[in-house]
Amino acid sequence: MTSPSRRTLLGATASLCAISAGCLGDGLGSESDGNGDGNGSPDTDDETGTETDDGSDDSTDSSGNETDDSGETDDASDDTPTELVDHETHAYRYPKRSTSPNVALLQNRDRAQEWLAEREPTPEEVADVVDDTDFETSILVPIEAGAPNPCHELVLESIEIDDSDGEDTLALEAAVQEQESTGEEEEACIAQETTVGRLVRATFEPEPLTRISASVVDRHGQVHGMGMASESASASESASSSHDQTESDS
Repeated sequence: MTSPSRRTLLGATASLCAISAGCLGDGLGSESDGNGDGNGSPDTDDETGTETDDGSDDSTDSSGNETDDSGETDDASDDTPTELVDHETHAYRYPKRSTSPNVALLQNRDRAQEWLAEREPTPEEVADVVDDTDFETSILVPIEAGAPNPCHELVLESIEIDDSDGEDTLALEAAVQEQESTGEEEEACIAQETTVGRLVRATFEPEPLTRISASVVDRHGQVHGMGMASESASASESASSSHDQTESDS
């Protein structure tokens, strides 16, 4: 058998190296394509798609939540304003001298009964008003002032809701006046210091007011301004007069 020449061996070796290099090149090319697929547009699309989907969902959720919050705000802003739907008054007097006009805010039955007991005797109709009052929707406001004799009375001149200071307040105006009477009744009106009053029941919707103000003209023509407020309509006790400003008519 003839031995291969040196030239033949070198040629075979070169061919084998070329073949090996070609295989390695194909392998590297495949891996490069694979990396390209992994880092190329498919992955980018997935990441972009995911981010877009998340962003869209978050935006929708955020928009939805904001819409709900806006709805809650609208509900809160739709609070029905308080309205004075009815009122009635009843005159009374009791034999006690009063040095200055007075007003009270009665918001529950217990306090109203206490007020009534302190002013015996009082007309039966006044007691009936206290018993029949629904304090869930109404308040009682007694206004009082001194009078020189039983022939005077306290007259309610106006009642309305005043919101000039930004808060709803039941504003009342009253005055001590001499009753119209015949000659025989005038002879019976002897000088006797007494307290004349007017019990006002005010009914509201949807709930009673807890702030009141009163302007009272006494028997001398002086104007007394009073105001009071309670934190809530279910307060256990009536509020006390917060101030009494007296003005003299010029």
